[in-house]
Amino acid sequence: MKPAFKLALASAVLVAASSFDALGQQKAGLQKQLVGQWSLVSFEVVDPKGKKQPGVEGADPKGFLVFTDNGRFSLQIISAIPKFAKDRLITTPQENKAVAQGILSYFGTYSVNEADKSFALKVERSSYPNQNGLDLKRIIQSLSADELRYNNPGRIGSAGGQNNVVWKRVK
Repeated sequence: MKPAFKLALASAVLVAASSFDALGQQKAGLQKQLVGQWSLVSFEVVDPKGKKQPGVEGADPKGFLVFTDNGRFSLQIISAIPKFAKDRLITTPQENKAVAQGILSYFGTYSVNEADKSFALKVERSSYPNQNGLDLKRIIQSLSADELRYNNPGRIGSAGGQNNVVWKRVK
């Protein structure tokens, strides 16, 4: 074999090999890796001084996140909210507060930036109306077949700080 052919063949083998992980599974782009259903593991708010607190008020928060292959997403995080005394259309101020602070839910479209390992959520509607119409950038800290960790570079409004969120893939 000629040296130029050997070099070209070796380069082709290296390129092909680099598209597989240590287990021999083909690597996918970030969008393909995100697609699926995720269950909340943890959601914390870190204020500008480093103080940590839960991302929603109330006990035992549960969450569900879905990324579809056509660029849509839906996210819900809900704590164990006490039952209403009457019905959802006749509530007390305390019941309203529990709902407002114990639920974070939004949906819309998303896009992925492979270069900086981030994704942007274009919010159509949110339980926190200040998010409606916004592009919310999320920085991926780690992403595996089973776990997604991300944070945001800055919280909305004057609060500052960031949110750290961990999800587990639903199988």
